[in-house]
Amino acid sequence: MFKQLFAALFSLLVTSVAAQEKPNFVIVIADDVSWSSFGCTEAGFYTRTPNIDKLATQAVRFTNFHASVAQCGPLRHELYTGTLPPTSGVYSNGSKPKSGLKSVVSFMEDLGYNIAITGKEHFSNSTTFKKIPGFTEGANDKKPTWELDGVKDYIEKSQTESKPFCVVIGSVNAHHPWTVGDKSNFPLDKIVIPPHMADTPLTREALAIHAAEVEVLDEQVGATMKLIDDMDLTDNTVLIFLSEQGTAMPNGKWSIYDYGTKALCLVRWPGKLQAAVTDAVAMYCDIVPTMVDMAGGEAPAVDGKSFYSVLKGETSDHRDHAYLVHQAGGYTQRAIRTKEYKLIWNPKQDIDYYLEVMMDPQRAKSKFFAKTWQEWLSVAKTDSTAQLQVDRVVKHPEFELYNIKNDPWELKNLATNPEYAETVKQMHAQLKADMDKMNDEFSTVDPKAAKKAKK
Repeated sequence: MFKQLFAALFSLLVTSVAAQEKPNFVIVIADDVSWSSFGCTEAGFYTRTPNIDKLATQAVRFTNFHASVAQCGPLRHELYTGTLPPTSGVYSNGSKPKSGLKSVVSFMEDLGYNIAITGKEHFSNSTTFKKIPGFTEGANDKKPTWELDGVKDYIEKSQTESKPFCVVIGSVNAHHPWTVGDKSNFPLDKIVIPPHMADTPLTREALAIHAAEVEVLDEQVGATMKLIDDMDLTDNTVLIFLSEQGTAMPNGKWSIYDYGTKALCLVRWPGKLQAAVTDAVAMYCDIVPTMVDMAGGEAPAVDGKSFYSVLKGETSDHRDHAYLVHQAGGYTQRAIRTKEYKLIWNPKQDIDYYLEVMMDPQRAKSKFFAKTWQEWLSVAKTDSTAQLQVDRVVKHPEFELYNIKNDPWELKNLATNPEYAETVKQMHAQLKADMDKMNDEFSTVDPKAAKKAKK
């Protein structure tokens, strides 16, 4: 009897110690928020984000962090499975994922974690998240709500079980329809227009109402930080903030430009990681391997790789380049992005998809970003500057090369400049090698149209 009791107590002690040794994880992921929508970034144009800015002073902040695809479905498959589109099969929101992929749920449960999500999931896999009540799930909801009581209860349950936890908080801010927050905090005459956008009244209004939603997102991050502090979990909790992909505006979401693919990534672990800013190139598919590494697990066989050494300040290098994909409405592009350059390969094709599919007049009846685009088209008829902004969206040569360090908004295409001929040649060869290695091919099939045709 004594031996059995001793064994039970020893097992409980080992479990408790193991739980304490493994860090907890809280991931807060935004919805359709460009990297430039935060005060802590180099742009920091027009959004009030004091809580996220504070977190940035306590965390490792990446300046070259990317999603392979600037669309919600592919990005979340990349994040939760650690795989890129050629592996997952998820190239766009209409793609069906391949079977047999493990996800963060399996990876973390195998390491003894309780893992669950509240809010937006937008992820389909055989191993699904347990659900925590509290945050609105539907991104198109006009009156989304949120509270953290469910998260607190889930954490307390994990503590009673002496198990480390991993909680994903999936905000729907700032996905359109941009109906929450106080837009009066962002006077239209104070809005700073990103240099790739046409300065029109609706552009200013769009950025203002989007910024108002980002401010709500910032409140959610602040409340999350407070909850972790109040529960005395700060020192052993890795807090990760991700901005998802770019804003639903031209050359943001649904594009291959940095306003679409580049993201804010903050990773905080007090006492273990020193606050820093790194220019290491990393991607969403690297998050899961990094979490597994930080939790003491073996590297999973996925496309991503751990950047824990970057977080620890041991190196400022991770990937040679990010691999980027755009495939929507039957239009397709590929790109690679280093610390200094981005090369975009646009096979010859009809680009009217953007006008006919993504920004058509019918969408303008319900989507504010589509209204903005229609205004751009109207203004461009008499405004040469606005026409240049429109052309940048709808006219793509076969190759585009941008010096990201000197031209962060990708306004000056260097691909035809003889001085950069060798750079284009080398990067094109690398891009083709990546595509060959992953068996990736250009496809002009619109998955949504194909799905409708089968019905």
